[in-house]
Amino acid sequence: MVATSGTVGTTVAFQDSAQDIQTENEALHAENEELREQLSETREDEKAAKSRAEDLNEQLKTRNEDVDTLVSELEKKEKMLNASQARLAESRENRAGMSRSEMKKRLDYLCAQPENRDRFGCQEFGPGG
Repeated sequence: MVATSGTVGTTVAFQDSAQDIQTENEALHAENEELREQLSETREDEKAAKSRAEDLNEQLKTRNEDVDTLVSELEKKEKMLNASQARLAESRENRAGMSRSEMKKRLDYLCAQPENRDRFGCQEFGPGG
């Protein structure tokens, strides 16, 4: 009888041990599933973040191109302004040395050219006017 109760005790101990192992396995399996879900979410988040970064990089590239275009246009306008200011300064220097009759002769000369009539208001002040 001692042998039987020893066998039963061992069997019960094995069953308890097997139950503990099963319970621990289930807990580990649940934890593993949770970690897989978190990993999957992390991968999705990383994929979304990467996509967002690519979108932002494309926007930045476009804006940089826009800035380059604007800078180029500004440089062209600055050159035109500088040239215009230089012409204006030259015109003032030339005009400062002209007498009134020389200015009238110059205006008459310019108004004699058809392409200048509107530009200089020749219909009001030109020859015969």
